[in-house]
Amino acid sequence: MKKTGFLKTILGSIFFKNSFLKASRLSKNSKGIILLLGTVISKMQSDGKGSAFQKIKAKVKSLGLLLRHYANGSYRNVETKHIIFILAGMIYFLSPVDLIPDILPLVGFADDIALFSFIYNSLSKEVEKFEMWLLNQKAEVILE
Repeated sequence: MKKTGFLKTILGSIFFKNSFLKASRLSKNSKGIILLLGTVISKMQSDGKGSAFQKIKAKVKSLGLLLRHYANGSYRNVETKHIIFILAGMIYFLSPVDLIPDILPLVGFADDIALFSFIYNSLSKEVEKFEMWLLNQKAEVILE
């Protein structure tokens, strides 16, 4: 996916770079990943009320599910750099201080939405591969 000027600004910001460093460390900590997911879900439920934010929730849910299965060890058919990229987006989302502070009405989540959309679209093949694996797991349970 092509990076727009806004995305280049987000990805090049000190806020995202710090999130990426934290994600690199967190990628080795399964319990930390699960705790992060819980915090992201909680923030999305309490803060994400706008229609644009509603559109991104399904994407974040898919990314979160992939992370959960990665963290519990049931799905490891994903490159670590992709896990770190997803974690960085979630850490950035949770940060009270980022490119556009979330407390600003209407525009506060614009950077978060743009970043999650970019991550999801960039990793769409990875997400599709995971979702096929997940469907196969469910089919195996039904057939047993």
